[in-house]
Amino acid sequence: MPLRVRGHARGLAAPQGGLGFVDQLFGGGLGRVSFFALGIGPYITASIIFQILTTITPSLKALAAGEEGEAGREKYKNYTKIAAFFFALIQGFGQSTALSPFVFDNGPLWTLQITLQFAVGSMITLFIADQITEQKLGNGSSLLVFSSIVANLPRTIGATAAKAADNETGTAAVALFTVTLLVTILGLVYVLQAERRIPILFAKRLQDEASGQGSTDDAGQSYLPIKLNASGVLPLIFVGSLLSLPALAANYTKAPWLQSVAKSLLPGSDAYIPVSMVLIALFSYVSTFQVLDPKDMATNLRKQAAAIPQVRPGRETEEYLREVLSRTSIFGAIILALLFVLPNLIELVTKLSTPNSFGGTSLLILVGVAADTWRQLQAELLMQQYSTDVDQFYKGRRT
Repeated sequence: MPLRVRGHARGLAAPQGGLGFVDQLFGGGLGRVSFFALGIGPYITASIIFQILTTITPSLKALAAGEEGEAGREKYKNYTKIAAFFFALIQGFGQSTALSPFVFDNGPLWTLQITLQFAVGSMITLFIADQITEQKLGNGSSLLVFSSIVANLPRTIGATAAKAADNETGTAAVALFTVTLLVTILGLVYVLQAERRIPILFAKRLQDEASGQGSTDDAGQSYLPIKLNASGVLPLIFVGSLLSLPALAANYTKAPWLQSVAKSLLPGSDAYIPVSMVLIALFSYVSTFQVLDPKDMATNLRKQAAAIPQVRPGRETEEYLREVLSRTSIFGAIILALLFVLPNLIELVTKLSTPNSFGGTSLLILVGVAADTWRQLQAELLMQQYSTDVDQFYKGRRT
């Protein structure tokens, strides 16, 4: 970026304290005043706003649920991207405002130029995330946040080890901290893999059972899997981004009241853990019904001539699935919130504060995105294997 600065501008926007985690969520460019400084942050903000609006706006809910088909889903995505560009302009303007005291030619034209550059850089990052998603390599937005956290991981581990070496109880603290991280990782993998299996019967099997040719044991051979945590780690990213907005606004505007609000919501504050737990549980519960719609699931079962044993197709199936989703999502949301708070509590007990606020949120994002990406890659490889087998089958028949 062409800047004529007074002094050293590189450290101008370098996030300190809790803003270090904001820098990780936004791609690590805030502290370097780079072209991609905003990263995927504006899109995450827009997604949060639209997720809230979807729950209260029937028209948006219809688009997100796919009631208008694939065209409706694409329209919903485009609305989110337009909102992301709008937020990118706002955040780009705030970033240029923070830069202006260090620049000689900081007139209106310069402000417009820098704001547009930041916004365009954010849209390019969003395009890269979309390409990752379309190539079925995982969720693009989550992978970009994942890569940013991983890039800072060696420095984080080194700084934490150096801090523990200066402490008298450093060895015991590191051991306790390490055990806690391992327990959190195992717990998260279990939550992400856990599922409730609802047995289903297809029409052919029902006919065989009625004629005496089948057995009731066949009911367990086909099932509908309901993930304990269907939304994955998206609630963690949403909550981290949401709690970072007051800090960003305070960093840009320098308003005293905003600075006090930001300090009360950033990692290390008294309100950070309880507020994060409530928001993570809330977003996890709401996201579950956006990922898995009971009405769509009941309709698809009916189209496939399938039914849940002792449950009537149609409305009764929808109500049954809604009740199951409600119970599993509440349980999954509580476990996810508890897994988030465990590393943060141990960090307070051991006094091993990590740089860039690497704590429960960062750890859960790392493990969750890695597990989800691995699962998606396995599913894609399996589908390609099936496609290859079918092609070879038809090729053999032609020869």
